[in-house]
Amino acid sequence: MQRLREGIANGEYPVGSRLPAEPELMNALQVGRSTVREAIRALAHSGLLQVKQGQGTFVCALPQEQETLTERLRRAHIVEVYEVRRALEPESARLAAIRRNEAQLQRLTDLLAERERCRLRNDAQGLLEADIAFHITIAEAAGNGVFVDLVRSFLSVHREALCDVIALSGTTEQQARLHEQLAKAIALQDEKAAYRLSAKLLDSILQAHQQQAPLYQEVSL
Repeated sequence: MQRLREGIANGEYPVGSRLPAEPELMNALQVGRSTVREAIRALAHSGLLQVKQGQGTFVCALPQEQETLTERLRRAHIVEVYEVRRALEPESARLAAIRRNEAQLQRLTDLLAERERCRLRNDAQGLLEADIAFHITIAEAAGNGVFVDLVRSFLSVHREALCDVIALSGTTEQQARLHEQLAKAIALQDEKAAYRLSAKLLDSILQAHQQQAPLYQEVSL
């Protein structure tokens, strides 16, 4: 349904136009007949489409609101989220090394200690909570509210999937050392090392997850 909705929003299917026949939509969107029909029913119910018996289906309105980031993230595969984090968080870590304050450094130290305690007792849920707080604290130390909002969104929406990521790679000693080295680079205000270590950390997690569950993207209409 989302792809058809986007087509209406971006003018691919203008207001007043008739949608292509079912076989054409199935071919264009690479989905089955039942998916096309369900999408048309849902969009007609929301007022975007009008089905005229014997004439076809017509676009009668534009979407009133765009999909929120949270809604989009819920449709994303966890690897897609990590690839976006890989593009953003190293820069956040670099800025954190420049702008961090003593309170933020102390919080990173406390969270690392909690993360290690959870790792040693195989407490995956506790480790996850400490890990999420650690990365959000780095974003806060960067002094950029957009980084904070994005990182918080990425981590909160995929909290359950992150449990699997933690199980795959988060409990390893290598991961623990990378987190410690990243915190140390931020404390020393070594922005280049902070950038490099943040990227290395995310690369190692992404690689572990891809080996276990290769990247895919479900087709949604």
